[in-house]
Amino acid sequence: NDSNRKISLEITVGAEGQTSLLSVKLNKKDITDNQSGDTQKIDVGKNNELNGKVLKIVATVTDTSRKTNLTFVNIKLTGGLLTRNYPLYKVVENEGESADYYCHIEFYKP
Repeated sequence: NDSNRKISLEITVGAEGQTSLLSVKLNKKDITDNQSGDTQKIDVGKNNELNGKVLKIVATVTDTSRKTNLTFVNIKLTGGLLTRNYPLYKVVENEGESADYYCHIEFYKP
């Protein structure tokens, strides 16, 4: 909407003992690049600045845990009209394999 309310992003990656690399871009501008592990709350921008912009999230989660072969990425956006969680999951067949995740979010004014 037209408010100047800040939009924040939090990303949780991998189960206990799993490793990950994460990159986030807003319209080709790096927000974080090759970050290991989860993100803390990151300000993406204000509502009135984001219309028409694209947020791209790329993550690779490697199953280095002996407890599970389930990998995940949870994307949480807050500060807009609604808080949204986008949970993504993939089971790898063998310990040591990786799962790639790609998320494309377009901001628009309803």
